This record gives sequence, structure tokens and C-alpha cells, in this order.
Amino acid sequence: MHGTNIAYLPKNVIFLGTTHMRTTNIQRSVKTAHLTILLVFGFASLVDADDVDDAQTLQITESEVEAFTVMDVTAMRAYRNERLETLADALTRSNLSAEHQGLVANAMAKVYVGVPVSSYTHTTRTHSSKEDSTERTNTYQVRVAGHIQRDNLEYTSSLDDAMPFLYFSPVPFVPESGKLLDESDSTATFRFELDDLMENEGNDDMMSELAEKMKWLFEIQVNTVDQAPERLTVKLAKTVRQRFLFKLTKFQMDFDYTFIDSCGCYAVSKMSVQMKGSAIVVGRLDESVELSSTDISCEQPVQFLIPDELESSFLMF
Repeated sequence: MHGTNIAYLPKNVIFLGTTHMRTTNIQRSVKTAHLTILLVFGFASLVDADDVDDAQTLQITESEVEAFTVMDVTAMRAYRNERLETLADALTRSNLSAEHQGLVANAMAKVYVGVPVSSYTHTTRTHSSKEDSTERTNTYQVRVAGHIQRDNLEYTSSLDDAMPFLYFSPVPFVPESGKLLDESDSTATFRFELDDLMENEGNDDMMSELAEKMKWLFEIQVNTVDQAPERLTVKLAKTVRQRFLFKLTKFQMDFDYTFIDSCGCYAVSKMSVQMKGSAIVVGRLDESVELSSTDISCEQPVQFLIPDELESSFLMF
């Protein structure tokens, strides 16, 4: 979500819930509804990621820069091969054919190979049933010192916020659940079940309640010629609802990948997020955000930065 980064959702959320309820069931239902509403406010943080007033100074200090490793192209390829071997081993537990296992493993290995020292233009477009549509564009530079700097501002952020180079773990799904959805001469699409995206390290009843209701799917569309990623999709498997309180009919994130010649790796050229539903207090919801990255260019010789601590880049609370 290190990262949301996907979707740039807040890792720590504080909210006020109802404290005096007549029954445990009502209390748990209201808490679950509140957590669903949190998705709405977390969704809004996609838009806020680039919304820094020019008068503001947001600067990370040297002590706040996370520990990271610098890799050259040879080391990057070794890292990529490690990712491939890890997933290839896990996929042997699936019912996919050996050929299909190889396609998935090779494509997922290329999804993330670190954050190259680079520059890119980032455009955010939003559509909301509650507010006017917006569009905003900024340019960023990934510095070899381990942070990302926005043009014309004394604004820097950590490697977690490198939108085109989002981290997915080598095995981000349940390998045993893999199935082939579609196949043509040039592409193949596979679907897997996902482990719970909403971590509940503190055994919080509220998070457990929501996690039980929200089942997720992971899909990958592979270019069979290059054995490379074309699109990743993370989405709700089915509608989540609590009568009279909320209904979440759709939550889907799509990541479109493009090979960047100057970097020698793949990057997310477009990320789309859609959410539809309704909830008490906020009413009907129909929200979408499109994050696109263009003019991606790497400094030469190419260097890749990898944070020493990596976590999946989406839906982290």
C-alpha cells in the first residue's frame, strides 16, 4: 500500500466511533461501516498525493531517508532472477501448466526491480459524484541520495512514493488458487486469490470485521511473446454490504505497464482506481482516479535503489 502508495492510502488512520451501543452486534456493524467509510477518505489521499501548495515546504531530513541499496544493471538482473525463482517455486503448488507457470513467474519478476534514478511527469485526473473533476500535473526526480524531489518546490518524499515503480512482493497472491482466464496468440490472463490486504497486526476487532467481508482477487495479463507484464488488477471479488449502513459494489485498481528503454525495466504508465457504492452519512459513491506517468527517463549509467525494508504498495492502513 512501505508504499500506496497504492494507493497512497494512509497507513495509520485515527477516527472516532460510537462508544455506547446496546449490543455487540450493533457495535461491530457500525465499526465496520466506519471502516468502509475510511476507504472513501483513503481514496481521497490518491488525489492529495500531489496536492502540495507551492508555499509549503515539505522536506525530509537526512535522518528520515530510509536505508536503501544501490544496484547497477548486473545487480538488478540478479535481484530480478531471485524474484523469478521465488515465484516459480511457489507456483509449482498450483494447477497451472508448466508453460503458464513460467509466463506468470517471468512477468511478475519484471514488475519491480527497484526504483531507478530517474525523472518523470505525473498527472492525476479525478472524477467524483461528490466534487468537480480535477486534473493536475507535476514533474519529479528520483535522486541517488534516496529521495524523490518535486520540481520548483522544496518538497521531497521517500522512495515509497515512486508511483511508476510500485513494489509488489515476489508472491503477492495465493499461488495454489491460480487459474487461466483467457489466452490468445499474444496475451494470457491469469487470476489468483489474494491474502487479506488489510493487515491486523494488533488483532483489532474492527479490522477483522472488515477483512472478513472483503475478499480480493489478483489478475495479471501477460505478453506471451516477451513474457512481460501488461496489466495487473486488484479488485473486490464481490459486493460487500451491511444492511442500512453501507454497500461497496466495486473497488478495483488497474496497473498498466510499459517498458522504459532508457531504464531497461518496466514501469506503471497508468494506474486507475474505481470505487462505487454507498454509505451512511456520505451517501452514493462513484469515484475514480487515474494516475499516469509519462516522459520517464533514467540517468546513465542506470542505477536502481531498493529500500532495505519493502512492503506491498497498496491498501496499507
